[in-house]
Amino acid sequence: MSPDPRRSPILVVIAALLAVLALAAVAWWWLKPQPERLVTTGEPPPPLPYTYEWPDGATRGVDLPSTIYIPSIDRHLPIEPVKEIRSEPGEDQQAFLHRVRLDLVAYSSRQEIEACAEICSNGDEWSVKVTTIDSVAYCAVAPVCVDGHATTNESIHSHCPGRRALTARLADQLLSGGMYRSGDTLPRCDTEQFSRIDLASPRAGWLAARRHLVYKDLSGTIQRFKGEVGRR
Repeated sequence: MSPDPRRSPILVVIAALLAVLALAAVAWWWLKPQPERLVTTGEPPPPLPYTYEWPDGATRGVDLPSTIYIPSIDRHLPIEPVKEIRSEPGEDQQAFLHRVRLDLVAYSSRQEIEACAEICSNGDEWSVKVTTIDSVAYCAVAPVCVDGHATTNESIHSHCPGRRALTARLADQLLSGGMYRSGDTLPRCDTEQFSRIDLASPRAGWLAARRHLVYKDLSGTIQRFKGEVGRR
């Protein structure tokens, strides 16, 4: 028996409508907001190796690098200046670093990213040039000092604020080698302890914690120094 020719147009219309509905469902799935990916692992992996890049005409050791370069993935990240801080007359290193700590903690709490600096001195005064790479989990310490000062071969850095729902940035994605993705919700950050990355560093250095200055010497011994939090 041959099909009723009067029913063919109806079947064509139904098939067309089903195809449109299928395409609409696919489009809706791809265009709808996707839930944030929650990273459940604790501390970040060591950053991919990188080098510093200076603009033409810059004075190495004084002028800030413009970017860091990650050769394994052929990507650049800008280094952004935050603040230059110098010691006050008669201020010793520890008092100066407590003042720096307050600035770094306030900055990281406000911006939700790490900040860091090389600690420098001319023998009588202390100074830092604070920078950031706009990363929640990493900081690239720019190897620079104010003019006339030299590095003490120590650095200071802050950690991201200790609250939930911090969001990974592009720098976190690139430096983690893709373990983090930009937009990931990261686990709570420990503001009071050196990370495993910090402890693995062969350099001595300081952590600008919310409650203390924390110091790691070349042997890995940790010391804490209290300060007058909230006073500048």
